[in-house]
Order: sequence, then structure tokens, then C-alpha cells
Amino acid sequence: MGLVETQAIVLQTYKLADADKIVLCMTEKAGLVRGVARGARRLKSKFGASLEPFTLIHLTFFEKETRELVTIKGAEIVKSYFQVSGSQEAFEGLVYILELVKEFAPPHHADEKLFKMLRACVDFLAGAPARALAVNAYTELWTLRLTGFLPEFKTCGDCGTPLGETFRGQRYISHEGVLWCRNCRKGGAQPLGTEAYMLLSNTRREGPAAWSESFESAEEESRRVVTETARGLVRRALEREPRAGRASVSNI
Repeated sequence: MGLVETQAIVLQTYKLADADKIVLCMTEKAGLVRGVARGARRLKSKFGASLEPFTLIHLTFFEKETRELVTIKGAEIVKSYFQVSGSQEAFEGLVYILELVKEFAPPHHADEKLFKMLRACVDFLAGAPARALAVNAYTELWTLRLTGFLPEFKTCGDCGTPLGETFRGQRYISHEGVLWCRNCRKGGAQPLGTEAYMLLSNTRREGPAAWSESFESAEEESRRVVTETARGLVRRALEREPRAGRASVSNI
């Protein structure tokens, strides 16, 4: 506890009293943090534009063990992505990415991998707004993986037959993301082609740029299966639809 310095991405802000803000950040060292920035809404605030959503900052805050809200002492802009609000695709994509992190990240639980994933996805999407759908699916799969909700996609859910990259038979996948071989498949399972299987598996070893390139060049059916599987797993983990909608699917 005490004074903490860390990189952070601003997710959301709320008005508080006449001149203050409550700021929700995903931080590198302290996980999801909600804090009070005194005087942040004043015209000549020391915070300036550093506490706007979609901003990567160097954050300094004071934390007490018995209090949920931290006290924000300082924030310096490292990189701002606020300009993407001019692109509807990018803006909707960023809103959805940040909403996913808010939904899945437990407060005050440091997760450096989740922070790095978030930063990489936000950074890439800001420069490639046309890839919003791909980056949203990638973020869903990575978030599910890092929070323990993504299946391994390696073996049949019933008999344990290896269904990895060297498997040459037909794979099937359930609405819950369970993989089955032909002999074990249940009603409602849909075929999972090799291309779609590789997209689901490759999130573990590819960044958003490389993965979205593979996604964009894939067949329409493969993209559909991947996006529906990712969204279905998110819905199952949350037991409801996420609050923000995914970017437009008109290009599938």
C-alpha cells in the first residue's frame, strides 16, 4: 500500500462534486483501479487532458488498505488515443475492448499480461480502424484465456483424442467452446474447419497485427465461426451479454 507509480490506461471517468473526477484505470502494477482526482474538472487543473478515456498515462496514486477508492496524485500522458473518436469503427472497437477489461478484470489484482494485451490491442486498433472486428475477437479470446475461461482446444472433450494441428479428421465445436471428434460430437455442434481452428489456437502466439491479418484473409465461414465462438464464450463467462456492443459485423 502507500504511494504507487505505474503505467495505466484510462477506461472511464465520472463527475464528482463540483470539480472532481472519479477515474477508472487499468494499471500495469495494480490491476483495475478506481480513484478520485481532486480538482480534475477545473479549467486550470494540473491533470489537463491526461484523464480522458483512451489515454495511456504514467499514473501516481495513494492507496489505503481499508479504502476502495485510491487518491490520484499525478498523471502524465504517455500516449493519447482520443483522436480515434473521429472514426466510428475505431471508437466502437475501443469502447468494446475497454468494456471487456472492466467486465473481467478484478479490482486491485495486478495482471501484467492483461495490461500488455490491452495496450497492444488499443495501440494497433488506433492505427488500423478497419480491423476493429478482428481486434475485438482477438481481445475476447485473449481476455478469456488470461482469466481462465478459454478452453485449450487441444483434445476431444469426451474421449480425449488429440485434436491439435496435426489432426486430420473433422473437428466439431459446441456453443460452449467444447471441442469434439466426429465420434463424440453432440447435437447442435458445428463443424470447425482447420482454418477456423488455427485462428482460435493462434491467439496464444500471435500479436493483434499478425492475427488480424490472418483473420482478414480467412474464408467468410471461418471468420463467422471464430467471432461467434468468441462472443459465445464471453456471454457464457459473464452469464449475459457484455454491456458494450462489439464493432460492426457488416464486413463478415
